[in-house]
Amino acid sequence: MSKLNPLNPTSLTSKQLKPICATLLLLVAFLSSPVTSFSPPVSFLSRTSSSITSTSSTSTSLLASSKGTYLVVGPSLLQLVVAKHLENEGYDTVVIAPQKTLDSYEKLVPQSSSILSTALIGLPDLTPTNTGTYSGVIFTPEEPLITVSAVESVLSWEGFKEDFKCVVCAPIGEYVNKEKKGNWIPVFNNDAKEEKMWNEFVNGVRGINYEKFGEEASGCLLRYGSLLGGGQDGPSFLTSLGLEESAYKMSLEQYRDLRERAFDRYRLGAQVLLGDSLNRKSPSQSEREKRSGLKGEALEAFRASGGYPEQDRTCRHTLASAVTHVVKRGIKGDMSVEREGKAGREVTVLSKCEQKLPTEEEWADMFDEEKEAEWPDPDKFVWTGNKGE
Repeated sequence: MSKLNPLNPTSLTSKQLKPICATLLLLVAFLSSPVTSFSPPVSFLSRTSSSITSTSSTSTSLLASSKGTYLVVGPSLLQLVVAKHLENEGYDTVVIAPQKTLDSYEKLVPQSSSILSTALIGLPDLTPTNTGTYSGVIFTPEEPLITVSAVESVLSWEGFKEDFKCVVCAPIGEYVNKEKKGNWIPVFNNDAKEEKMWNEFVNGVRGINYEKFGEEASGCLLRYGSLLGGGQDGPSFLTSLGLEESAYKMSLEQYRDLRERAFDRYRLGAQVLLGDSLNRKSPSQSEREKRSGLKGEALEAFRASGGYPEQDRTCRHTLASAVTHVVKRGIKGDMSVEREGKAGREVTVLSKCEQKLPTEEEWADMFDEEKEAEWPDPDKFVWTGNKGE
């Protein structure tokens, strides 16, 4: 028998080719994107492998997890925050991103976290002990790097359980005041092309039949507003969930740094809306705030407390917490695939001004009855300082 040649596709079986093809699709997406702020990989090799047949390795400790193992596909800051939240809840993760991006993650992830110790640039190798053992996959793009074909290729991977869960995160389609990204450059931006790519991606994800990939598989599309935050500069519990200080300083704009921190400090609350949605402030609410006489610090304090809702912005911690809740509900088998069709459920997660993340009970209530948060009455706001200053 001739020796297997990993560089000759004709010598590989279809089962061996599937994970390699899925990995290549992801890598091509990473390499071809004109908008990514992350560096592409210099090769198709994993962090430790020496040939393309060994695109990854899987630690046996992952397979012993009591809660399950999830692939988290990026690259993005959201990818790391989601992995941290899952880790904190007792799940194992495999962070998948280009090699140079994984290297850059080293300065963002606290040393106390182990999420990078199992990180890979491709899908884990399949063995008799890990085939059909992975609980699901989370796609966390902040830029349109991943194609629908790449998503479906990953979903066809034989490492998943029959009841695996897929969560796809994607931005909302419309904004009240869209935040510019930290790497946005006025002259060299790709806003129009990026919007088209996102629309194509979202429309494709909406049409995925998850049951085609597993008899009890289910999927969910989580839409998010302009993403901010994700660090540790907030309530003490963020120490185990947030990224290092350098995550706030990825832009040269100091004001953006302050906004990122403000979301971690004051905007950890959530609202879950059906479909691709906004929570627009009504003209009557604007008029009420104007008539209230609140100005300066008093007005700022009112808009940063009391559950004051965001119209189109989301804290990364809030979204990561939502992902974690969906994962828990998915494993229990009670969410996400609509009974009247095969397409996954679509909801929007936005922030509101609270200094705590929702509890499991609060998440359950919000996902059971999706609706925008109510706008608070400025006349009931108690300000201890000077009301006019």
